[in-house]
Amino acid sequence: MSTPIPMLDLMFFLTETVDNPRHVGSVLVFRKPKRGGGRTVQQIVDAYLAAKPLPPFNRIPVFRRPGLPVWEDASRIDMAHHVLHLALPAPGSNEQLHRLVADLHAPMLERHRPGWKVYVIDGLADGRFALYHKCHHALVDGESGMRILRQSLSESAADRRIRTTVGLAHPHRPRPAPRGLQERLEREARQLAGRSYSVGRGSLHALNQALGGLRGYSPRQPRAFTAPHTPMNDPIYNARSISHAVLPLDRMQRVARAWGATVNDVTLCVLDAGINRYLRRHGAAPDHPIVALCPVSLHDPGAKDVTTNVSAIFPALGPVSASIGKRLQTIMEHTRAAKAELKGLGKNVAYAYAVVAFAISETLTVASPEALGLVPANVLVSNVRGPEQPLYLNGARLEALFPVSTLIVGIGLNVTFMSYAGQVILGFTANGSALPEVESLARDATAAFVGLERVTAQRGTPRAPARGKTRRRARATA
Repeated sequence: MSTPIPMLDLMFFLTETVDNPRHVGSVLVFRKPKRGGGRTVQQIVDAYLAAKPLPPFNRIPVFRRPGLPVWEDASRIDMAHHVLHLALPAPGSNEQLHRLVADLHAPMLERHRPGWKVYVIDGLADGRFALYHKCHHALVDGESGMRILRQSLSESAADRRIRTTVGLAHPHRPRPAPRGLQERLEREARQLAGRSYSVGRGSLHALNQALGGLRGYSPRQPRAFTAPHTPMNDPIYNARSISHAVLPLDRMQRVARAWGATVNDVTLCVLDAGINRYLRRHGAAPDHPIVALCPVSLHDPGAKDVTTNVSAIFPALGPVSASIGKRLQTIMEHTRAAKAELKGLGKNVAYAYAVVAFAISETLTVASPEALGLVPANVLVSNVRGPEQPLYLNGARLEALFPVSTLIVGIGLNVTFMSYAGQVILGFTANGSALPEVESLARDATAAFVGLERVTAQRGTPRAPARGKTRRRARATA
């Protein structure tokens, strides 16, 4: 069966290059069960090799002439090509796992095969192993991908059923593609007519932002496309560097409550502080605040589809030399204003805005943004809500999971964070040629949270006035 490829998903194919492929991934780290753990990993490998992929994991993109691109079911899938069993030299460290995944994440997925791979990686220290899932972004986005991962895992260690991510049935049933070219063109015309107003408003909004950016950066009036040029905006080549950091969710929530912020605000703050610290250490401090590109999900609550359905905001983060508290307050102000503006557009216009803004960003990068003075953003930051309770696979407890993301042209750092079982896990994916020391960037972000937590504790306890001042005030009052 053929189904049309949605426009935003099609953009991932049209902008994909060998140096900058458009796939996403996730790393799940498990601890083997104490009893019967010797066969745990091989049983998982065998289950994946025997799986029969279901939509969307059995699809390949077809670019025909004439006609628009469509998804088609693959006639044959070689599971030995898609499922690989690897091992680190024991005892493997997290840093070794990061380097291996970075090498595996770099190559582009083949288009004549379904766009996914699963690597089962054994040999980690303390009886651990990992699953690295690699999937083209046109097949799933972060939110739907997390839903698929969640469905493949169990809430009980006693449940030894192995449900593969690629073999699960997903309830999304897209409409079949029209049979003939005339019918296809008629449908496209009807859809275009129905969306023309939204596309027009979204396009105009994105173009106005780009034109406003030509006026340059202003500290008094935030303007889109005026991010500073940093190493994150250097040309992207095939090398990747990957790391992750783990922060305690309950402590992040306490900090957020103390400032009237959200956990997302706190995460943006520690990332901003960590990135600025990293850039200063490498002699590349920006001259004005860095800008984040933050995808915003447009999925309705309870939606089951697995296609990409997002828009985006471009908030400026904290002042370059600001204290950690001032940085958080500024980020709260900027993100709330950006979200309010996006909400005012409506979902259809917001989706169209994302497509056009994405296209403008790509065009600016090709056209040398430094010459035009237009840089859309420095870092892409997204969040995915993960499971709250501990999960298991074939009796092995899931200890950590972190995303491995795609890089947008011109933005060489992607940070995707998610919650799991009382933790907030930050996954860093970077342009390895410009940001090779991303492990230290993850440590900088962790240190920034410790600093924010310390300032929050001091802020929450009123300072006692000096004794001399107290006595003088008492005498004056008397």
